[in-house]
Amino acid sequence: MSISVLPLEILRLILLETVKAENGRPSTTASRYLLGVCFQWRNLVETTSGFWTSISIEFKGNRDPTYAPPTRNPNQYLASLDVQLQRAKSQLIDIYASIYVDEDLAGPLFSLILRRAPFHRWRTLDIYNFYWDNYALPTTRKDDGFVNLEYMKIRNYCKPEFLSLIDRTATSKLTVFNWNLSFQKLRQTCPNIFPNGRSDAHLSPPPNVVNLTLPFPLLNNPSHIVHLKLTRPQYIKEFINYDWTNLVSLDFTVTGSQPSFPTNRQIISFPRLETLAIRGINYIALSCFSAPWLRDLQFSKNYKRTGHAVTRLEEALLCPSFTLSPSGVTEVLFPLDNRTLTTLVHAFPKTKTLKLLFHNDDNGWEAIRTVFCDWKNTTKITVKTEIEAASSRSMVFTGQLTCLDLHLNCDYKEGMREIWRARMMKVLENTQCTSLNKIRCTWSGRQPIEIDRSDLDTDNGVPKTA
Repeated sequence: MSISVLPLEILRLILLETVKAENGRPSTTASRYLLGVCFQWRNLVETTSGFWTSISIEFKGNRDPTYAPPTRNPNQYLASLDVQLQRAKSQLIDIYASIYVDEDLAGPLFSLILRRAPFHRWRTLDIYNFYWDNYALPTTRKDDGFVNLEYMKIRNYCKPEFLSLIDRTATSKLTVFNWNLSFQKLRQTCPNIFPNGRSDAHLSPPPNVVNLTLPFPLLNNPSHIVHLKLTRPQYIKEFINYDWTNLVSLDFTVTGSQPSFPTNRQIISFPRLETLAIRGINYIALSCFSAPWLRDLQFSKNYKRTGHAVTRLEEALLCPSFTLSPSGVTEVLFPLDNRTLTTLVHAFPKTKTLKLLFHNDDNGWEAIRTVFCDWKNTTKITVKTEIEAASSRSMVFTGQLTCLDLHLNCDYKEGMREIWRARMMKVLENTQCTSLNKIRCTWSGRQPIEIDRSDLDTDNGVPKTA
């Protein structure tokens, strides 16, 4: 059946799904492409407000230090913005703003925004820069303020008076708060959203904010926080004496300046933590963490010294007090050598998917081959039959591993797909009777290779022939 005979409501739903970005919001750029398909689609997209609720306000005047001559004059930009705001009608909108203008442009810009999209219609607000010169925002009643704001992200700079307006008018609908400015700036501009905690050095997040991104962990009573990301290096001791009862995901950078151990290795409990991402090189600090329900674990480094990161990771995995054991995905975003990869597989027997990154084609295969193919050279297990050998490999090397996901961050050369396909087949052949079932190999910008046991002749364990 041709798509042209679909009922308009069905077609509208299909097209709305096609323009969704990664954040689940409609992409305005994708919506504009649909305008050029045919008259029917153009009319449908133009009259459906759901296609136009993501508003990007990027406007630089000559006060911007990175100013470059605009590709179109201000009047053309304001006219284009006006059209989109009209198409959004009365829907709640999602704003991304990067504004750096003088008073001559600030007046017309804010006049248009307040006329077409008053603050009470703003659902999400993502600010990179929000600066204007010599322009006073009109007085806003609380009911006309940010009463429907659910998501707020401040990346670089925002005028204090605008932040104060958000602070005065935001309601309990605000659940996601992402702040990349200083602790003092937050205290000064958002005293209602974040009142002072047990001391001047602590802030109390409101109970409605459950998804929090901050450059510092100085929180008072964070027991209701579900998702926490800390963007600057932290000492592990910063997590002590807090109640992390409801924390489900944690993303942070551990400082590498000195050992980050609390006194007497006090255990820090995360009873509901499912996702943990750690950056830095002081991974041994994780030996203080207890997370019985951990599902996904990611290691990455914030230095170029890959060798140092590999050594520190191996030390952490061999530490007797290291108890983390992810049951879902383990991801390492730097290349591992043979020994550390072997240690990793031993340390995480419950992991279902192992994601590995390699910068060198040969070194990557050497590590994979050593662990998953040359098992006789890396262990002293004595077996009598091939079945016992396979079972031993299952216990020693793969645990519950079902998927091996390899990312090769190296130059692609002719024939590499065929070479790696043969290598992946060899791994599956040498892990018979184990849980390992699928291997995926990916190069940047290219289609991945993926094979599973159905690509092998299960009777004799060799690749199928055409």
